[in-house]
Amino acid sequence: LSVTNLIDADWTFANEALAKHYQLAGITGMELRKVNFPAESPYGGIWTNSSILKTTANGTTTSPIKRGVWVAERLLGIVVPPPPPNINPVEPDVRGAKSLKELIALHRKGSCNACHANFDPFGFALESFDVTGQYRKHYRELNLELTKLAAAERRGKLLWRDGMPVECGGETPTGKSFADIQELRQLMLREPQKLAYGLTCHLVTFATGAPVTGTDHAAIQEIVAAARVKNYGVRSLIHALVLSELFLHK
Repeated sequence: LSVTNLIDADWTFANEALAKHYQLAGITGMELRKVNFPAESPYGGIWTNSSILKTTANGTTTSPIKRGVWVAERLLGIVVPPPPPNINPVEPDVRGAKSLKELIALHRKGSCNACHANFDPFGFALESFDVTGQYRKHYRELNLELTKLAAAERRGKLLWRDGMPVECGGETPTGKSFADIQELRQLMLREPQKLAYGLTCHLVTFATGAPVTGTDHAAIQEIVAAARVKNYGVRSLIHALVLSELFLHK
């Protein structure tokens, strides 16, 4: 299969519990099986898999920065340098006074902006999914009225409620606008060679036992170009890699 399945597979493996999570009907039993997503589903590919979305959240809140870095590094082969020292992390405003996008915009002012432009857009698109990877349209916020009540009075009532709408649009590093995960997916599908490059970087590291360096860039591009005629199939990328000078001599 093409490397584009990393972001655009119309299938996944699910049992009854996972199918409910992905909003898929008609799946019963505990056995994992291959199931297809409907055309309008926001899910598709490894980046919207709940296991990935769960591990790129902190358990209670999501982070466009953390998810964006994951996409940049793991799928596109973009090297993201560590943040400068003494940079405070962005924490969501659970009171709903400021949106997460506003808070990150403040954080990006100054020297932080250049790096964040390479990964934040991908993280914003993935804000459509909560900490467990379930699709959402609103953030949750504290129901401040309930917090003022005694514990006995709060019993049985939800402490959280729907808050601000999720802002899942943005602009790619190359300046192309998107409104949501589906539009970003279509933009990324126009440049499959970037996904092929990102995957090949990881294959090179695995195959040679050494991290990719700047001097490997040309050889990796040759491997990617060799797989183009096969629509950047993963098998073709592996074949091109093991026949390359990079693999044979690094």
